[in-house]
Amino acid sequence: MNPEQLEIINRVKEMYFRYGIKSVTMDDVARELSISKKTLYQHFSDKEKLVDEVVKVLLVEKTGIVDKLISECPDAISEMVTIHQFMDKMSREHSYAMDNDLRKYYPVTFNQIVTNKRSHMYKVAIENIQRGQKEGFYRAEVNGEIIAKTVLVRFESSFDSCIFTFEEMLTKEFFNEILNYHVRGIATPKGIKRLEEILATL
Repeated sequence: MNPEQLEIINRVKEMYFRYGIKSVTMDDVARELSISKKTLYQHFSDKEKLVDEVVKVLLVEKTGIVDKLISECPDAISEMVTIHQFMDKMSREHSYAMDNDLRKYYPVTFNQIVTNKRSHMYKVAIENIQRGQKEGFYRAEVNGEIIAKTVLVRFESSFDSCIFTFEEMLTKEFFNEILNYHVRGIATPKGIKRLEEILATL
């Protein structure tokens, strides 16, 4: 991808967040970027291709941020807290209008992003469990594969269900309860102590 294409993608990304995908036409993009439609189509053959590339860039950005945050965490418990904080932040900033448009009008792209997000989230979760077991923060007998998959189910079902309102899920109480529920379920006394130390500073 060349710099000009990346610039277009970054500008279009902002438009999609603001207006949703369906309502933003290729004419709108060309007008917003002050370029001709011919130039736009030279870079992206059609809207579907543009949407696909925008989604790919978004996914790379988010997974890159998560990986960088993890690399800076001193232990598994602080890593888990940091991951939950990032997910909480992303939930607040996320464009659900974009999700709905992707699901309805670009199902192939939507399914690809869901698959990639699940794969990365599973990798992060299971590596965190393995790290915590080595550090003595998580119980050795915990089945990492089952717990990692449970993390995926819990995260996805929380936002797809009508049990919690969107406002409830964005509260600090919701964040703390979910974090405590997860960590205390797999932690050793050493891990629980470390969690309490970190939560006391938040």
